[in-house]
Amino acid sequence: MTKPDYVMRTFIRTTQDALWSALTDADAAAAYHPFTPEADRDGDAIVYKLPDGSDMLVCRETELTPKTRIESTFEPRWQPGIPVSRFVWIIDPEGEHCRLTLEHYDIPEGGEGYADGWERLVAGLKTWLETGKTARFGGEG
Repeated sequence: MTKPDYVMRTFIRTTQDALWSALTDADAAAAYHPFTPEADRDGDAIVYKLPDGSDMLVCRETELTPKTRIESTFEPRWQPGIPVSRFVWIIDPEGEHCRLTLEHYDIPEGGEGYADGWERLVAGLKTWLETGKTARFGGEG
């Protein structure tokens, strides 16, 4: 079993269905993503857009276990030549909360900033699910 390069865990006051939907619906993802207010669904991928309309990040689902696990590729497009890696969302319902675990594998050299991005994304997700408010960084929101 391969050990993830990065693991993050949080608890969100939400239902399993709402959390699953937030992680798999492009419109929902655009509402809580910290860096871009636009995302589109393209088959098995969510494509996050830069303000100029170009692709920032493509997350292609490779394995789904409904309502509990999403494995996806992480394909950065914000700079040419960044290798593709993969990540996994794990959802565990616990009463009125869900424990959400993120595991990121094969982070390339120079990907130290990925942790900050994930922390901001998960904070935005938690804020959006618990309050309905977006959490934009960099002055928007």
